[in-house]
Amino acid sequence: MKTNKTLLLGGVAVIALIAAVQIWSGLNQQPEQTALAEKPTGAPFTLQSKEGEVSLSDLEDNQLALIFFGYTWCPDICPMSMVFLSRALENLPGDVRDRVQPIFISVDPDRDTPERLQAYVEFFDAGILGVTGDKDYLQQLASEYGAFYRKVEMDSAMEYAVDHTSDFYLATNKGELITTLSHNVSGNQLNETLTKALAEIQ
Repeated sequence: MKTNKTLLLGGVAVIALIAAVQIWSGLNQQPEQTALAEKPTGAPFTLQSKEGEVSLSDLEDNQLALIFFGYTWCPDICPMSMVFLSRALENLPGDVRDRVQPIFISVDPDRDTPERLQAYVEFFDAGILGVTGDKDYLQQLASEYGAFYRKVEMDSAMEYAVDHTSDFYLATNKGELITTLSHNVSGNQLNETLTKALAEIQ
């Protein structure tokens, strides 16, 4: 009998293979845009991973966090975005790559345990930190970054899905939001943005 981890990784593997083709051939759709009452500024945070608490302040002053809000049960956008992220980071020069910490924040803490998150992010082999936290804390944090999500009940074995925005958020170790990037930004544009932002905080 397969373990939960095996089933998780098997499902992610299939999605990731499809996603790699879609992303790099430019077939995926534009993400939904969310109207915001105020301009997002970002925020510092402390969340829980399998290895313990993770804070933005753990990063060095010359490092940046590349943040994504999603959930491991997401059938398409999340795995597609993580495949894209992994490929884009692979193409960065080593000294630049070492100064970027990707962080996957799950907005589904009821199902995404730290253990499940660890298995999920490890599949993409990009040094991604998988974290989550208290529901109210996550709602406030997402709002600070301009992210939106909501639970959608489903008549299926999954019981519910989570509609969510699908952007990347580039922030300093103090939680200052530098820029927001679409999940289907080109690899070259992402690399240029990261390189420029890192040069400004050296």
